[in-house]
Formats: sequence, structure tokens, C-alpha cells
Amino acid sequence: MVGTGRRFALTSIHDMVCPLARHSRLMARKISMPSHLDAPGLKRRRNPKGADRIYWFATHKAVQAGFRPSVVRLPYDLDEPDHRLLIEGACIRLQTEMLAHLSGQRRDKAAFDGTILSLSRRYQTDPASPYRRLKHNSQRADFYVLRQLDRAVGNRQISAIKIGDVQRWYDVAKRSARPGGPERVRKAWGLIKKLRELCSYGVMAELPGCERLHTILRHARFPQSARRRVVMELHHVEAFIPQAIKMGRPSLALGTALQFETAMRQKDVIGEWAPVPEGSAFVPDAFVLNGREWGRGLSWEDISADLIIRKATTKTGAFAAHDLKLCPLVLDLLERAPVEQRHGPLIIDENAARPYAESAYGREWRIVARAAGIPNEVWNMDARAGAITEAENAGADLDHIRSAAAHSQASTTQRYSRGALGKSQKVAELRLAHRAARGKA
Repeated sequence: MVGTGRRFALTSIHDMVCPLARHSRLMARKISMPSHLDAPGLKRRRNPKGADRIYWFATHKAVQAGFRPSVVRLPYDLDEPDHRLLIEGACIRLQTEMLAHLSGQRRDKAAFDGTILSLSRRYQTDPASPYRRLKHNSQRADFYVLRQLDRAVGNRQISAIKIGDVQRWYDVAKRSARPGGPERVRKAWGLIKKLRELCSYGVMAELPGCERLHTILRHARFPQSARRRVVMELHHVEAFIPQAIKMGRPSLALGTALQFETAMRQKDVIGEWAPVPEGSAFVPDAFVLNGREWGRGLSWEDISADLIIRKATTKTGAFAAHDLKLCPLVLDLLERAPVEQRHGPLIIDENAARPYAESAYGREWRIVARAAGIPNEVWNMDARAGAITEAENAGADLDHIRSAAAHSQASTTQRYSRGALGKSQKVAELRLAHRAARGKA
């Protein structure tokens, strides 16, 4: 993202993610400074066009300690006598803030000073903020995007942002990470979406300037990445399962079979790791890893004696039920499990003897998938779309598919149906029958 703010400017994606790089790059073009100014941290630099500019620089120690901004361009001219006192005042103020940071006397993170950074901090700390009501995994994903915004344009004054600034940030954020690589449209759109959400919160919190920018962003349109069209098909699953068993990964085989046969989300099958609630009672059989406790995944106890699974989904809480007697890929794998191991979590990492940690399931799944000859563009998450697409191709009623997938709306189910022919074939058959009937009349 590129933006020139009241206090600093970012000139490249590299600067956006690495303030130290910009700090060092500007330091390399040092030229002489007047010695009679009381302006700590002041340095003069010559830009590529040969023009002299003046900047305040934080010390390397302060930058390493996380102080931002590390470099501030000052909008003054050393050759103007009237500007000398302004330069000294700005440098002394910035130097004082830096020293306070180093001494641990940080400013109130919840204070709003009109910048995107202060809005972001308020959004994350205000008990009334929607951020505080998100699930732990959604908060973690939000924080990652917020940190990108903070680093890139955090010091921009909200009241000074124009639509041209936002468009420029979007254009730079979507640039390919490498020459000839694909544009990162999803990332760019996500950053703008998060900026909209920040401003929406700012409107609710009655923070100055947020309503104006929120109005601009509400009317602005930015291209999104195309919806995913890849599906996992039956032949992919049939190739994956024996390869996983061969590689000593029956858990991956069973997890994939369950996802494809039942259209359950990966998280509903393998579970998730959530922070252990404060004051919660100790549970002897619980799996705890780095302060997080496993839960909400399938367990052997979820399978009834007549091989029925009933489970509340993690995303919406909707109840899903599946008859595993009608899922031959799953049945075969369940029968392989030793009787003495049929308790606790259904999907256990063979190497760690516990449920898969964070992204380990997807990482290990890809290793087996490559060995099975499954294309890299087919992901584990595509099993759900594959199940829904196969069901529609088979002529299943859309509402029945929606119920099986535990969707609250049919429109969501339709988004998961990727290139299915079921409905179009049915329409074509009815049209042909209608033509035949008219021909005989």
C-alpha cells in the first residue's frame, strides 16, 4: 500500500512490512546538517531527483524496540529562518515520545488521535467493539489483517484520507509478490474490507472523521478475486485413501472420507484448539497444547451404535446428522481401527498421539495428496464443495443438500456447487420431453 501521510510516507511494499528497511535506506543517503540547531534526530537527505528533504529519525535501538514511526518527514525548509523553531519543536516532541517509549511510559493504546492506528487499537480494546465478540480464530485472522493496516498506513489521519488514497493502497497491495506471479486481489480486497469495518466501528463509537470515510468506502467498489471453482472429486478421494494408509496416515484417510461423504467442514471433523477459559476446571482427559484446549471435533462417542453421527457445527451451531452406513468409504476405514482405540477424538495425529495442531492437518494432507498424484490446486477444503456438487449432479433436491450440509440458507449451498450439471440436465430433459409432446400433438 502506498500513502503519504501527515507524519510519514511509505514508498514500497517492502517498507510496508519492514520499517527498518526504510530507516536504513534513508540513512544511506546522509548529507551534512547545520550544527547550531537544537533538533535531536534531525537529518537531511537527498531524494533520487536531487531535492533535499529533512527527516526526524528514531534511534536504531528504539526501532528495534517497536517504536513507530521510525522516520518522519518534516514539511519545513532549513533555508527558511522562520522554520527553524518549528523544526526544533517537532524534533524535540518526537524525541520525547521515543524516549518515553523506551522507558516504558507508553501512551494509552485506547486513546484516539485521529489516525488509523489509534482507531485500530480502539477497535481491538473497546469492550463494546464487535471485535471482542468474535470467536478466537476469527480474532486471530482479524488481528493479522489489522497489523498489516497498522504497519502500512497506521499514521494516516482519517480526516485527510481521500478515495484516491484508498484506490492507491488497493492497487499496491494487490501487486504480485514476485515478478510474473499472480496478483494478490484477495489480500488487497481483504485490507479494504477491514478498513470499512474499522470505520463502521468508528461511526458507532462516534469517533471524529469516521463517518465521512465510512461513507466514501460504502460507495466505493473494488474488484474481488473470483470465487473458487475447484472441487474434490470421487477419484481424488479414492486415490488419496490408499496412499494415506500406505504412508501410515489412516487419520488423514478417515478425515478426508468423512469430509467428502458427509459434506462436513474440516473443523467439524478434526476439531479446533481454543484458549483455555480462565478459571476452568481441570479435565484429566483433555488435550491441552500451548494454553489451548482441543474440542468441537468428532469423537468416537459421537457415533451411535447404529452408525449415526449427530453433531452441532462449529460455525453456525446448526445440527447435522449423517448415516455412516450409507458412506462406504468411511465404513471401511472405521472397521480398520482397533477396538481398544475407539474412544476420544476420532482423528488423531499418528506422530503426536493427539489431535492435529493448528495447520498440521492441511500440511500433512498435502504431502499425501502429492504422493497420490492429486493436483496442487485441489485442496482439502474442496471436499465439502465436491460433496455438494456430486449431490446436485445426482439430482438431489437443493433443500435436502442444504440440510445435509447444515447450511441455514440455500444460497450458501449454491455457492458450494461448482459446475454441477444436475439442474441443467433436468431442465434439458424437461424441455426435450416438452418438444416431443408438442410434436405429437
